[in-house]
Amino acid sequence: MKRLLLVVLLIVGCEAPNNKLHRIPKKERPAVNLPLSLRQHNWIGNRGEGSCVWASTITLLRWQGRYQMADWIRQHYGNGEVPDDWAEKMDRAGIRYAYVTNGDVRFLEWCIRTRRGAAVTVLGGAHCVNLVHLDGTWAALIDNNAPMNPIWIPRKRFIAEWKASYGWALTVVYAPSAPLP
Repeated sequence: MKRLLLVVLLIVGCEAPNNKLHRIPKKERPAVNLPLSLRQHNWIGNRGEGSCVWASTITLLRWQGRYQMADWIRQHYGNGEVPDDWAEKMDRAGIRYAYVTNGDVRFLEWCIRTRRGAAVTVLGGAHCVNLVHLDGTWAALIDNNAPMNPIWIPRKRFIAEWKASYGWALTVVYAPSAPLP
């Protein structure tokens, strides 16, 4: 009798058709799901210019766990920036990075697929924001002038705006955050 009961208990416990553990998890949206505490607000540098490129870079450094580097950048840089000068300063600081200035969308897709995020130029190149999501339909941006909520825009419209804004995108290249389980 005890054997029969044990066999019945083992058989009953084997099936789990409604088990929540077997469900496929939803994809995280945005892909680079930045906590508010990691988002750097734009500030006015010592020449009276905005620091949107540096604010976006700091946000990416924090997202990739490089808090001391982010603090160092915040203390030493500000004001507007152009690609070559930005890269030179990153080289001097010993910070690993990658960037494009040719509007290559594959770079943006790589930044999002690897969950690194990207800083991208918009508004005719006059502003830089963080790209935190890019799929076949949508792009999501976090503007460092108002970083509370992502701004969702159609992918095609974003790509057109970015390319019209010199197609500059950058990221820091460290370990990206792991996806949600």
